[in-house]
Order: sequence, then C-alpha cells, then structure tokens
Amino acid sequence: MKLIVLVCLAAVALARPQEFSADPELEALRDRDRNAEITSYQNEQTQDGGNVHSFTATNGIERQEEIRLQEVRVINENGDEEFRLVPFYTGEFKFPNPDGTFTTRRYYTDETGIHFEGDDLPVAPQAF
Repeated sequence: MKLIVLVCLAAVALARPQEFSADPELEALRDRDRNAEITSYQNEQTQDGGNVHSFTATNGIERQEEIRLQEVRVINENGDEEFRLVPFYTGEFKFPNPDGTFTTRRYYTDETGIHFEGDDLPVAPQAF
C-alpha cells in the first residue's frame, strides 16, 4: 500500500507544469495573446435564417463568417429522397505568427464538405 501511495505521489510530482526559462520575445507574445481584448464584434441573423459573424482582437486575430441556409437533396435512412435545409459556411480568419507576419485562412462548405484555402497551404492536384 505504501508503494502505491509513493508511486502516485511521484506521478503527481512529475505531471505538474514544468518551470522553464522562456525567451523574452516568446514570453511577450504569450502576454500579448493572454491579454488580448475584443475590439469589434458583430453577430446578426439574416432574413433567410442564416448568420453573419465577425470579430477583431487587439493581438491581430480577426474572423469573419457568413452562414446561409440552402436546400439540399439527401437520401434519408429509409432510402427515400428528400430535401433538407443545410447551413453552408463561408469565412476567413487571420492570426499572428511568432515572426510578426500574419496567416490568413479562407474556408467554405459545400455538398462535398469543408474546404480551406491559404497562401501557405499546399494545393491539391487537379483531377484528369
């Protein structure tokens, strides 16, 4: 029993957050993100039941998104064809990198799933 308690105490001691001496620049970036504040915020429902959403933060993070509802033909669990109202998303977000540059990602959804685009992302080859 004493061995089990000793092993548990050792596991807790090893699992605690480790202290480390961080690079001052990296620590400044962490502080910037920890203390970020939202500077603008929008969230509105559209006439068709969709949504428009955006925000901007002091650390450079930005996000814009639009949701539109569209009828899609599906095959239900009984094998019958039916139409369902499905949300389709379009948007982009931007975040800062440690070197001071920003990365932007654009995305959209369609009948085939979600698609991401960005200048630094690889592009899939075109099908023949």
